[in-house]
Amino acid sequence: MACDVNDNLELRIVEAARTIFIERGYADASMSDIAAAAGIKRSTLHYYFRTKDRLFQAIFVDIVRDIFPRIQNILAEDRPFMSRLNSVIDEYMALFRKNPALPQFIIGEIQRDVRHLMGVLDSLEIEGYICTIRERMALEIRSGELRRVPLRVILLTLYSQMIFPFMTRDLVATLMLADGESFDRFLREWKRSIMRQIGYLVLNIDNRAEIERMVDATLDIGRDNSVS
Repeated sequence: MACDVNDNLELRIVEAARTIFIERGYADASMSDIAAAAGIKRSTLHYYFRTKDRLFQAIFVDIVRDIFPRIQNILAEDRPFMSRLNSVIDEYMALFRKNPALPQFIIGEIQRDVRHLMGVLDSLEIEGYICTIRERMALEIRSGELRRVPLRVILLTLYSQMIFPFMTRDLVATLMLADGESFDRFLREWKRSIMRQIGYLVLNIDNRAEIERMVDATLDIGRDNSVS
């Protein structure tokens, strides 16, 4: 019973800290605010997490620790590039739907202290994730499937297009959605656009219409699989 109580309290602390950190960022979040949000004394909070930095690491790792292994597994699969890209985008969009303030939080932490954020990411072995991308792309460049495009160009193009709609959701909803159109429906169309842009950038195909047909076929297959 004592273990259950302790586990429940730690979970309550983690959930309260997640909310405070994402809403305010690392610098403006205080241990006192987190303790108050969790409904405990600050001394109790320090019993579980001695410093704000340790608590921040626990929260950030808890949010993103699963996605990097899943992305690595997708990239290593033996299926067409566009099919794997489709799955990668799905993983990130699911993460951002579940944590809609996460993109803004990450950008804020990059601007505040990128070295601190990278220190936390190191615990997730992000270098292995980057190496997997490099190795797989090098293989597909040699096979002629992909163009020789700098990895930083691909990653900046992909991540900026995935993140921006979530960072500007209110603006999108106010100015860009048709009558009766939901944000989720917009995201489905936006995903098609992302895949086309990445396809134009990296696929070793000069015919854009062919790339668009590949994207449409990939999305139709994914929709069929999700229904079954």
